[in-house]
Amino acid sequence: MGRTKQKKRTGRRKVSAVRPTFEENHTRTKVDSSHSNDKENRVKGQESSTVEKLLEKADSSISSFEYELARKFCERALEMDSENVQALETLSGVLLELGDLEGGYNALLKSVELSPDHSHSKYFSLGQLSEGLQALDYYQRGIDLLSKTVEGLSENQSDHEAVAKVDQRNESISLKRELSNACCAMAEIYMTDCCFEEDAENKCQTLIQKGIVADPKNPEALQCMANFLLVKEEIEEAKAKMQESLSLWLPKYQLVREGGLDPSEFDPVEVCPLSYDARINTSKLLIELELYDEAAEVLEGLVEEEDEVVDTWYLLGWMNYLRGQDYWGNSRFYLNNTKKLTAKFGADNPQILQHAEELLEEMGPGEDSEDENENEFNENGEEEDLESSSGEEMEH
Repeated sequence: MGRTKQKKRTGRRKVSAVRPTFEENHTRTKVDSSHSNDKENRVKGQESSTVEKLLEKADSSISSFEYELARKFCERALEMDSENVQALETLSGVLLELGDLEGGYNALLKSVELSPDHSHSKYFSLGQLSEGLQALDYYQRGIDLLSKTVEGLSENQSDHEAVAKVDQRNESISLKRELSNACCAMAEIYMTDCCFEEDAENKCQTLIQKGIVADPKNPEALQCMANFLLVKEEIEEAKAKMQESLSLWLPKYQLVREGGLDPSEFDPVEVCPLSYDARINTSKLLIELELYDEAAEVLEGLVEEEDEVVDTWYLLGWMNYLRGQDYWGNSRFYLNNTKKLTAKFGADNPQILQHAEELLEEMGPGEDSEDENENEFNENGEEEDLESSSGEEMEH
């Protein structure tokens, strides 16, 4: 910008008859400085308020799944305050949702750099985005922070009123579940990426046990122990631990599916605390343990929730193939739907389609083979709706 033109002075400056004392000069300087600081604080306060409002708008956009809009709000907030940790952490989550893994990772790293002792969740996110020993390090740092928070809540519960106690208890339960899941995430790394590290087996078992102690009612922790026992080829023990895990949620989940519970009278998270992806892993473990009835319950529930996930249909087809020829009609149905979905949406894992085709070729068309046109697209280029397994009379 151009320099502001100053007004030309006229005449000589009048010199004061009495020279100001040092104290007067010092007082004037303090007053001027005070006015300057007040102005700066007002500006910072206004900026802080604006940043908070932008982050509120970002949170609102995230709640309505408008991630691009949320990203813009976060970026505007960071333009005003580039070191705002909350803005960085919110932005990282938004970028990860948008598939920008590198951008999300970098935002998390900057947040760690600015505030290493704030927020355990950013370390867990970094752990998910990393591999091997680096991932273990991030998870451990997050666990250390979270453990202190949980301990602090436990110590303060006796000092609060009844309502506050309930809120703290609920928060404590939620944080203990996070702590338990983080321990299991580390254990999974020792079973995969770091399986050849020194004393990996004992470290893995210790972490799982810590996860169970942190939250004895966490089905994922018990499932993790079942997986560990399966890796050690302790099959019966693994089955028992898996059944213990299922007992925490599957019976009530079955009641909901069968209409035995009024949806208005329960919290869906309490009925089924496992995410869709977590239940995919549950079904894989059940199939490996040959607990086919339980696997079918889990997978059919997943199809009812979301019927356009390739992995779910493939696992149903694979499971029914493994059950023997009496179930091959079911297997063909599920595997053909796997092919349809792959043609429509593509597949993250091309081996799924290849395996599905191999299984269909091995089983042959069967006596009640579908009409060839059933696998074709309609004239608008869109595939016909997939048949719901719940509405079909399947072989048993």
